[in-house]
Amino acid sequence: MIIDLHNHCELSKNTSLKLTDYIRKAKVLGVSVAITEHNRLYNVQGKVDGVSVFAGIEILNNYGDFIVFGAPEDCIELRNDMFEFIDYVHKLGGVVIAAHPFSGHGVCKVNKKEVANEIIKLVDAIEVYNGKSERKFWKQAIKLAKTYKKPCVGGSDAHNAGDLFKVGTRFFEKIENIYDLVNAIKNGRCEPVIINNRE
Repeated sequence: MIIDLHNHCELSKNTSLKLTDYIRKAKVLGVSVAITEHNRLYNVQGKVDGVSVFAGIEILNNYGDFIVFGAPEDCIELRNDMFEFIDYVHKLGGVVIAAHPFSGHGVCKVNKKEVANEIIKLVDAIEVYNGKSERKFWKQAIKLAKTYKKPCVGGSDAHNAGDLFKVGTRFFEKIENIYDLVNAIKNGRCEPVIINNRE
């Protein structure tokens, strides 16, 4: 089962995409989608027109960008204390993923190395394939994940139609709900994949 784990919709800024755009394309490609709005939890999940939709949050703070699954929207209130934030998400049974760590506003780009490393030790997975990042940053992220023995995932980081389903994450078993998703990520039962290569 393939799920694109990093995408934006009408609750995020700088995007023209709606859920219907994802559903239409996902049906053609035979994949599922996670909507990860900026500091907001998307309000739709479950089956939509036959496509599995998962809701997460992309947390934006001074420490970088992080994808969260399995935690309520109120976790964003703690986002400015990264270590307390991660602890809170974990206590609630959720996962924290370092999004595009070497590009954009990634954790390894905006922090001193020592701080970034402490955060990487605590996150549950690393987004190594990001649809908006150059391949050289993918390689750096893969190396980082190997160093810290972290599961690897992929997400398109879609903001417009040209970004849709570039990459995603293959799960080794069927993911029925957010709990299955969280457990599979925690246990590394997944791998990043290229879905729709346009290069």
